[in-house]
Amino acid sequence: ILSECTISAQLGDDSKTCLVCTITENVRHHFGSTTCLACASFFRRTVSLNIQYICKQSNACPVSFAVRSGCRSCRFQNCLKAGMKTTMVRGKRDINKVPKYVRENMKQGNEMILRDYATSTFETLHGFPRREEVEKPMENEEVLKLLNLTADQLLEYYLELNEKEPCPLRKISFNSFFQLNQQNHFESKVICRSCPGTDLLNPEDVEILFQYTSFANLWIDALWDEIHLEEGKEEMFQKENQENEGMSRLFSDFLTHFYENVGNALRGLNLDIVEYAVLKSFVIWKLGVVDFSTTLKIVAQEHYLGSTVALTEYYKTEKNMDQFEIALRIADLTLILGPIFNSYREMVNLYEKIHVSMNEKMRMEM
Repeated sequence: ILSECTISAQLGDDSKTCLVCTITENVRHHFGSTTCLACASFFRRTVSLNIQYICKQSNACPVSFAVRSGCRSCRFQNCLKAGMKTTMVRGKRDINKVPKYVRENMKQGNEMILRDYATSTFETLHGFPRREEVEKPMENEEVLKLLNLTADQLLEYYLELNEKEPCPLRKISFNSFFQLNQQNHFESKVICRSCPGTDLLNPEDVEILFQYTSFANLWIDALWDEIHLEEGKEEMFQKENQENEGMSRLFSDFLTHFYENVGNALRGLNLDIVEYAVLKSFVIWKLGVVDFSTTLKIVAQEHYLGSTVALTEYYKTEKNMDQFEIALRIADLTLILGPIFNSYREMVNLYEKIHVSMNEKMRMEM
C-alpha cells in the first residue's frame, strides 16, 4: 500500500473541516455543504431510504469524529444545520441494493422508516443497550458471541459499507489513482476502527487488516461497479493499454489483468447485493489468513461464520434454496478468493513499483 506521506506529497495538505463531525481528513463539498465522505454517505443513505431517527436523550447528543455514530438522529440534525440539502440526494433506483429492513418496510407500504438506535457497531462494542428485536432470534446467534451481535446485524453492517458513490474500474487511471487512494486510505481506516471485533486486535493486527480492507474497499468495489455497467468494458481497457507508456502502462496492464482474472469470474456468479456484501467480508477477513496472528484468525473466523449464517438464512427465506443449493453457492463464493488473492499480490507489486518510481522522481527534483 502506498505510504501516507507519499500520497500527501502528491496531493498536498487539505485543511478543510467537516461541518458535521469536525474531522479534517478527506473533506469535500457534498450536498451543498463542506463535509467528510463518511458524513456525506450517512446523509445520502438517510435521505434516499427515507429514514427518520429518534434520539433517546434530549436531542443534544455530541457529534464528533469519535462519537459521530453514537446518535444518528443528532448526527442527521447536524447535517441539516451544516447546510446539507435533502433535495440534492437522488432516491434509490434498485430495490435489491437496499437493506433488508428497508425492503420489508416497503412491502408493508410504509413510506417512512423509524429507527431509534445507534449504529450496531457502536452499541455492541461500547456498551449501549441493543434495540428490541421484533423478529425471532436466529438459532445460530451464539456463533457471534465474540462479536456481541447477531448474524443479521453483521450482514447489515457489510451492506452499509456499500452505501457510497459508485466508482467503476474504468474511472481509475494512473492520474486519478492517487486521489482515489487517499480517499480509500481514510475510508479503510474508519472501517478498521469501527468493524465489530477490531477492538480485540493489537495495532499490528489492525495494520494487516487495513491492507485487505483497503484492497476490498477500492479495487473489489470498483470491479463490482464496473460489471454492472452495460457498455464496452473490454474495448475501454484495450484503448488504455495502447495509449499509456511506462508506469502508466503497468497500471493499465494491472486493470486489464484484474478484470480478466477476477471480473469475468465475478460476472459469471451473477451476485446480488447481499451476496456481494458477504463476499466483501470474505475478502477483508479471509484473504490473508496465512498472515494473521492467532487473535486475528479467531476474529476472522467469527466474521466468516457470522456472514455465512446470515447468508444461509437469506437463501432460505428470500431465495427458497435447499441446503445442497446453499452449500454449492457458498462454495462458489469461497473459491473465487483464489483469483482475488492472486490479483491482490499483483496490486502489491504494482504499488511497490509506483512507490519506487515516485521516490526516484522526488530525488531527481530535489
